[in-house]
Amino acid sequence: MNVNVLRLLFILIALAIHTEQLSLPTDSSYNAAVVELPVQVGTPRERVELAKILYMNIIESNDTADLDILVFPEYVLSNRDSATFVPNPEQNVIPCFEPDYEMFLVEISCAVRARRIYVVLNLAEKELCGANYGSDTWNPCPANGVRYFNTNVVLDRDGRVVSRYRKSHLWRQEYKSTSVLRQPDMSTFDTDFGVTFGHFICFDMLFYEPAMRLVIERNITDIIYPTYWFSELPFLGAVQLQEGWAFANDINLLAADGSDPAGKTTGSGIYAGRAGRLSAGIFEQPTHHMFKARVPKRSRYTGEAFELPPKVLPAFSQQLITPRYTALDTFRDYNVDIFETRLLAVDFLNVTQRLCHEDFCCDFEVERSLIGNSADYAQYRYRLGVYHGNETTFIRVDRSEQAVCALFACTSDELLSCGRIFSAAQPTANQYYFRHIRISGLFPAAKRRLIMPSTLDGVMLPLDVAQYTWSESPPAKQLQDSLISLELTAPKNDLLTFAIWANYFTELPTTHNLDHFQPVPSPSTPGNNNNTSNAAASSIYAAVSTLCLLLLAAALKA
Repeated sequence: MNVNVLRLLFILIALAIHTEQLSLPTDSSYNAAVVELPVQVGTPRERVELAKILYMNIIESNDTADLDILVFPEYVLSNRDSATFVPNPEQNVIPCFEPDYEMFLVEISCAVRARRIYVVLNLAEKELCGANYGSDTWNPCPANGVRYFNTNVVLDRDGRVVSRYRKSHLWRQEYKSTSVLRQPDMSTFDTDFGVTFGHFICFDMLFYEPAMRLVIERNITDIIYPTYWFSELPFLGAVQLQEGWAFANDINLLAADGSDPAGKTTGSGIYAGRAGRLSAGIFEQPTHHMFKARVPKRSRYTGEAFELPPKVLPAFSQQLITPRYTALDTFRDYNVDIFETRLLAVDFLNVTQRLCHEDFCCDFEVERSLIGNSADYAQYRYRLGVYHGNETTFIRVDRSEQAVCALFACTSDELLSCGRIFSAAQPTANQYYFRHIRISGLFPAAKRRLIMPSTLDGVMLPLDVAQYTWSESPPAKQLQDSLISLELTAPKNDLLTFAIWANYFTELPTTHNLDHFQPVPSPSTPGNNNNTSNAAASSIYAAVSTLCLLLLAAALKA
């Protein structure tokens, strides 16, 4: 056989071996993983070095050998002390052999190139700025000429920077030191396995830009979501929100969270829209865990659809005691204090109720059956709640407009106990189980909104999509008045939340007590009693008075 032919055969065999586990554009699915990790311990520089070693070990491990894409969480990798410049994706930079960046980015780029998978990082980025250069941000350029961003960086199989996203909606103290672009990034990237991804960070999920614009305007069906989420009850638990958001948009979501349960942070997963979670979890102790799934392709794939395995629920058995998470700390949603609510009787079995907040009404049907009474155990009380308005916030950081029809748990008969759980020191039981729940409401039309199921059980996970049905008439995406219905179809022992939760994406600004977000007062602003405005007003008054006298004199002569 010709030597050149032999050489070609060897090359083809090598390529086949090298790519046999990679998804192709013609495949109906791709292999993804997200990693939940805690922040490392030590000085800022020591934390980055330890995180870099951990990231490289994960990337080069056998666990990633069959992956196409791997997502790491927000905040865990780097900090201001090790902020790095990040190349513009248009430059096609591979930091592995262009070591002009912080060493952690250079070395991770090399590990990615060695493993040959796509990797999404979140890091602290720095940028030079001045009078005539730098990005257009709300924040003025600092005196030292360096500004900072909370940034996602995407590396392709060659370790090349192919996408960058700078966080648009910051969390509390972030606003003191991190810059925000005036026009949010709309960051996407194509892959060699035929999927286009969009990506954003943490708190961005609750806002229209860029999250909803990626889905609606760019038709992105696969979203990457590094986060360091702080869970809030009863509606904004980490996995609870991730699954609800993916369900409402009917898109794939790859969400990687940090791991600090005592600090309210944990909860990662991979979700397939209305098919629910493919792999997800939440923890009571700081954890290093990789969630993997084969994800069905959506938009550009035209072949035979990937069939997810059917969901099989375990046989129900009524249980007085069920597992519950108490070591995971959470915020309380103070919005519920202005809801229209009704406290249900401690021993209620059947409730049918219409409840309204002003002209927004919800209908409730709730049925329970007795498991057993015991004076040795506490039990949750339940309230029905209804609200629609803009006197609310997201975790007291930004203003919001919400519409909610909800059943939620409370630790006493007082409204201020709702959104809290019993501590580990308090033995707690399910003295009743829920046989059936149906909640419905007519959600008003709006040019911007997102309506989702919001459910939660004792281990801080949403109910499986096989445990309820959801209906919209007409479809909520049409943005008309929509009758939404959520119905529990499988019995449930432990329940913290069962709700329809809608985000109407308020356009009311939040200035965060920052100088650069404050509106500039105009001379006509009420209460602005400077001499110039007073003088101008006096001159106008005198001129008008003179004109009136002249007109009156002319009329008398006539």
